[in-house]
Amino acid sequence: MSTIEMRSEIGLSPLFLREDVEGVVFDLDGTLIDSAADILGGIREAFLTAGFGQVPDDYFPDNLHGTSDGIMRDIMRDMGWPVPDDLSEIKAVYYDVYARRGHASTRLYPDVQTLLQVCRDTLPEVPMAICTNKVHRNAMAVTQILGITPYFSVISGADSWGQAKPSPVPLLETIREMGVSPEKCLYFGDTSVDAECAERAGVRFVLHESGYGDPALEGMSRFHAFRQWRELLST
Repeated sequence: MSTIEMRSEIGLSPLFLREDVEGVVFDLDGTLIDSAADILGGIREAFLTAGFGQVPDDYFPDNLHGTSDGIMRDIMRDMGWPVPDDLSEIKAVYYDVYARRGHASTRLYPDVQTLLQVCRDTLPEVPMAICTNKVHRNAMAVTQILGITPYFSVISGADSWGQAKPSPVPLLETIREMGVSPEKCLYFGDTSVDAECAERAGVRFVLHESGYGDPALEGMSRFHAFRQWRELLST
């Protein structure tokens, strides 16, 4: 059976087929892609290169969903290192290290590409976008490497709108560029930052429970939740 024939037998969850869904927005890290190894590997190397010290291999921060500023500040506090007011130098080292890693250890979560393709085949009139706290150039680079850039009409990063999530601004501006209204969208994410952003923007939040998560997520509102992307496909 050809790939096209196989795909034609796959359908979408009713979640996508609702009449009140006219746009779909996704977070990136921990939602569509598992990038923890590259993010943490880059941060460990950056701290070591900049003379801060060694971050243990088994360390995993609570806010991997945050901006690079937030992640670095939390790691410094956890390591007991002084936190400078200006992180521009260490961030520059990190961005250089992260770029050189080339997203080599980053992967799509299972069935993400199938889901995106079936959405395009089944609902070509419904635009899809990405709203992430990854800086825009890195978001573009990793989606291109993983072959998913063409699925999205808009890709917004932490530096695209002057504010990062949980501010509602990035999500609202992304949706505005899509040409739809917030109440007609779904936003897929994996953390409390995504949930808060969606709530403040008036967008229904769909939780990817197998992402990075964080303790603050417990009890926060969600429209739907799932563990594996294949749950949103039907045959």
